[in-house]
Amino acid sequence: MVYDDRSVKPMSASLMRAKIATRLLAGLYEDVPTLMTSAVRLMVEMPGSSRQAGPPYPFTFAVSPAWCSGIEGARLVGSRKLDIVWLNPSVIATMAYLGKGPFRRSSPLRALAVFPSWDRLVVAVSGKLGIRSMEELKEKRPALRVSVADNDCVNFAIRALLKVHGLKLESFTEWGGAVEPVVRPSNPRRREGIISGEIDVVIDEGMDSWGQVALDHGMVFLPFSEKALAKLERYGFQRAPLAGGRLKGNIPESTVVVDFSGWPIIMHASLPDELAYHMAAVLDRLREEIPYDSAQVPPMSSLCRSTEDGPLNIPLHPGAERYYREHGYL
Repeated sequence: MVYDDRSVKPMSASLMRAKIATRLLAGLYEDVPTLMTSAVRLMVEMPGSSRQAGPPYPFTFAVSPAWCSGIEGARLVGSRKLDIVWLNPSVIATMAYLGKGPFRRSSPLRALAVFPSWDRLVVAVSGKLGIRSMEELKEKRPALRVSVADNDCVNFAIRALLKVHGLKLESFTEWGGAVEPVVRPSNPRRREGIISGEIDVVIDEGMDSWGQVALDHGMVFLPFSEKALAKLERYGFQRAPLAGGRLKGNIPESTVVVDFSGWPIIMHASLPDELAYHMAAVLDRLREEIPYDSAQVPPMSSLCRSTEDGPLNIPLHPGAERYYREHGYL
């Protein structure tokens, strides 16, 4: 089957339907997110099942936070069960590309772009406990009510973080406490528990959702030891200061934790260059119209290179890189 772009009108029936369908999808996400948030996959299909050499190209683009934006998403792209995935955070893409951490072998991943999203993985404790380090927490073994993340983006990181400190989630129940998992860091029960003082410890990322509330209500963010950070770096993580970010308050400069920034859009290396090139072009055209997890609209040059808020440590897809270079962004 041969396709010719000249036969496609500026607003043909297929383009009209595609535009309406994607706006309906976005509208549902805005109005009733609980119906959509764990199930969104955009798909371009062709008659038959075989891939062809030229356009149009069949592909899948998954954007679901709870389903495939973490470890599983990187694995699905690496195995070509999905073509394009939006990951959170950037370090997952790095680990998958290098074959580090939870990935036993390297995956042929490439980046279309990386979106800014400043974040940290932290352990916050009630100031009333008088605990100021992970080592002191382990030594005192207090009975605590712990709010902890439970999703594919962060589960592996929390396990690794606790392990390098000689702990595990079960440690808190063994000490006589309770662990309350939440899928999203913005869970209202967590926020209410921080304000009321019923929650003693929070282990999570998503600082914009709960970090400032915790700081305002006397919680203390524990620094990670040099020994623990070195182990985490060998695993594939990067250290980062907590101070100087989005939280406003008294945070010691010595509070060094784990970086959890960046939302990279990744794709399989075998995806056609032409498709990646034009996706980068569309992103460029829409850049000032789309939402960001940042105070300002980022320049296009920051979406195709590593920044503090959007680390990028895997190669760009050759098609996307060609677009960025041709237009002076690299």
